[in-house]
Amino acid sequence: KVDDVVDAFSVHGATGFWGLVALGLFGSGGAFHGMGGAQLGTQVFAGFLITLWVGALSALIMIPLRVLGLLRLDDDTQAKGADALEHSPAKAYAAEGAAIA
Repeated sequence: KVDDVVDAFSVHGATGFWGLVALGLFGSGGAFHGMGGAQLGTQVFAGFLITLWVGALSALIMIPLRVLGLLRLDDDTQAKGADALEHSPAKAYAAEGAAIA
């Protein structure tokens, strides 16, 4: 299960890949400008290489962190919520006009 609370994949991954493909389609050397599919193929291949690079480097970082148990908060903190225990909610969620202690 992937916990993507900030939608990082949809914002950076999917739209980034669309940017690569769009250049191959609509760019000056793209498929829709009579240049064939060479640029599109190059762009898709670049997306594949970027995916491999990011996947490999992420695995080098995340697998040791997972093995060491450093990727998750303890069960009590998860049950109560990190906001309540770690992020100073009295200041972060103060009602408008309320005095902050």
